[in-house]
Amino acid sequence: MQRKPVLIALVAVAALAAALASVYFGSATEAPGGAVATTPQGKSTSTASSTQKPGGANATPAGQTTARPGTKRTLTSAVSNPSATASLPPPGTPLKQTLAELKARADAGDATAASRLFHDMQTCAEVQHINQTMPTAAGRMLNQNPSQMSPAALQGNDRMLGMMQKNLDFAQDNAALCADLTTGDLASLVPATLQAAQLGDPQAADCYVGANLNNWPGLLDNPNWISDYKSNALPLANAAIQQGNWTMAGLLAAAYNGAGRSNMLTQVTGTDPAQAYSYLKLLSMGQQPSSNATNRINTGLTNLAGQLSPEQIQAADTWAQGTYQQYFSNAPPPTGVNNTMRACQNGGL
Repeated sequence: MQRKPVLIALVAVAALAAALASVYFGSATEAPGGAVATTPQGKSTSTASSTQKPGGANATPAGQTTARPGTKRTLTSAVSNPSATASLPPPGTPLKQTLAELKARADAGDATAASRLFHDMQTCAEVQHINQTMPTAAGRMLNQNPSQMSPAALQGNDRMLGMMQKNLDFAQDNAALCADLTTGDLASLVPATLQAAQLGDPQAADCYVGANLNNWPGLLDNPNWISDYKSNALPLANAAIQQGNWTMAGLLAAAYNGAGRSNMLTQVTGTDPAQAYSYLKLLSMGQQPSSNATNRINTGLTNLAGQLSPEQIQAADTWAQGTYQQYFSNAPPPTGVNNTMRACQNGGL
């Protein structure tokens, strides 16, 4: 394997990433970050936060209420206002120029503006992260000695280089959109995501409900974000299920199964094998037979079934089949379990 071109490319990646970080975020001040952990015992949800409970589970986590099967919840519709009919700035207009307008329109209930604000802010947050982390990542790879690495390790490095190049291309492609932004300009990404989700943007709902504490810089300065999440995550998740949202089904299956301790949804739902089985069964109905994803799902179902009674399994199967027929039968199926868990993955990456 020719390692010299790879190493040259790494040098170029590191140099260009450092240059991008300096040009586009040189004046940014890193927002303070941190993790605030809560436990299922400590969660508090109002009756407005109730979620549809699949499978007729007997064990309901404390503090949660159960919506009757068939109960429909919808995402908040946009408030009628004059700005909602106005056209948005052309796509790709620098966010620095549109930030104030989009925020004002979103605050007035303009769903289109709220969605645009979320997507542009999310893109620029990704660009900022890439520019801040790429030089370090490239430096680590450059410090490795290829002559001391196995063929498998060399192949892994080449794959990593490809991922790094893809991220760098993404940052370059969105450089104009994100020019001159500071970390402070992006400090309201979390509430902007919630606002877009409440106004009907499905990707914003996935991103918000699937929140990872590591992706919420500034959390310690905004403890109200935690209470907002506890009040809104389950209603948004329930509404998304009724929109045929496969990603949300995957998030709920993982949350009820206790996966992803840094994911806040698990801390809201608590663990519940019957609920986890129900959502995993729903996911299985959207997979191609004999796929790797199907095999993983079937393994998960077998493991969960061992913790349930026959009555619980039958009730969960009935719920999953009914939910699939009502909400998911016409929804594009997921391409894999891993994809359903990338709740906040930008489409360009």
